[in-house]
Amino acid sequence: MFPQKLITHNGTFHADEVFAIAILEKLIGKPLEITRTRDSKILEAGILDSTTFVVDVGLAYEPEKYNFDHHQDRHMKSAAGLVWQSFGTEVCGGSSDAAGLVQESIIDLVDQADTNQNNILMTMKNHLPGGVDGTVSGLIGAFNRETDDELEQMQQFRKAISFAATFLENSLYEAAMVVAQKPIWDARKMLKPNVVRLESHCKGWKKWAAHEPQIQFCLIPRTSLNNEITGQQWQITSIDAVENPLPTLEDMQARVTQPEAIEFAHKARFLAVFNNEQTALEVVELL
Repeated sequence: MFPQKLITHNGTFHADEVFAIAILEKLIGKPLEITRTRDSKILEAGILDSTTFVVDVGLAYEPEKYNFDHHQDRHMKSAAGLVWQSFGTEVCGGSSDAAGLVQESIIDLVDQADTNQNNILMTMKNHLPGGVDGTVSGLIGAFNRETDDELEQMQQFRKAISFAATFLENSLYEAAMVVAQKPIWDARKMLKPNVVRLESHCKGWKKWAAHEPQIQFCLIPRTSLNNEITGQQWQITSIDAVENPLPTLEDMQARVTQPEAIEFAHKARFLAVFNNEQTALEVVELL
């Protein structure tokens, strides 16, 4: 049986302990009894007590005793990363593939920002509108209040955990769906060395294609709102339209047999939709 109590630090909270707690509450299926403190006696007792999670405080990483701090070693993952490392697969119902996808979509982002891997905070500042404020770490941090009222800050902390739990729940759903659709990816056909064709809708194909860098484009049937294949439209998507853009609409219109079958071509040149398969295949030959 997992602990029902948790100790973390007080004061300003961050995305790593917030997500760590959201993960642990998902694991045990209910809210934890949380104490926020830096009192050394409480921390020492908590670290020795295997019926209490100690997260992001205490200078101890002992997963077998449910202690998950990283501040004693700058090379360690964040608290969220350490907790996910221990329990991610279990939270994902035993699927290591799903756990890996959640790791990529949430946990790595939290780890990198919290530990400033490769000076990523400066990179965010220089290249993202709003810098780190627009990242998941910034969104969590915005729940903090400049107050001496511990009750108010605890209420904000709980709001942040709820926000993180929703974020986590969506990522778990997405990961499970991507894993469930992997047989579609496994049945892919290579039309050209850089173009793959799928016979069914597969929402997560880009995640699988990321492991095969030679693949630049995907031909896939379009689906209706309820994910039923219409049997009429096909789309071509570029994985990276900056490096490998689709032809312009004008170029496609000039080089296919039925230019009127080009339903839509995005100006950013990452997506084009066709009203028949033959026109889509003619565009594939241009790639």
